[in-house]
Amino acid sequence: MAEEVPLDTVKTLFPDGSVARIYTVQKGTDVRQGVSITYHPNGKVAVEAPYENGVLDGVFRSYYENGNLWQTIGYRNGAEEGISTVYFENGKKKKSEVFRSGMQHGMSEEFSEQGKLQRQIPYVLGQVHGVAKIYDDMGAVVEEMTFERGLRHGAYRRYKKGLKILEAKFERNRCIENCDF
Repeated sequence: MAEEVPLDTVKTLFPDGSVARIYTVQKGTDVRQGVSITYHPNGKVAVEAPYENGVLDGVFRSYYENGNLWQTIGYRNGAEEGISTVYFENGKKKKSEVFRSGMQHGMSEEFSEQGKLQRQIPYVLGQVHGVAKIYDDMGAVVEEMTFERGLRHGAYRRYKKGLKILEAKFERNRCIENCDF
């Protein structure tokens, strides 16, 4: 069984005497251990940050002053890991990204305040890789661009009312075909 580490509690206050932040450290050190909580001046939680041996480890959460969730980020040993999500103040999802070992890896998606998908951008090990798409307010694709290892490489297409109005071709970030746009 793992030995339990003795902890000291640290508390900081706002000028009015209310709690601004409370966290624990390994006894006799500045090494954070456990969940650090930061408060807004109105007393609502602003940030919950989990620490293990001084590095972020677990789900980091931040909140708007009204108490609604603003952002969640997964951490493992100090690096972003898993799904990171940002929310509008109304509670709807604004952005979702996937991380592996601190690098974006998977589909990044952005949404309007009404909840409509606006962008999809695929990542592999921190670089845009695959077909990125931009959508209009009705959910129709208006642009598609193919990326390879962070560079525009392949087809670029633009659409209007569901019809393709432009197609160009890129190689290593340089337009090589139908470049008059």
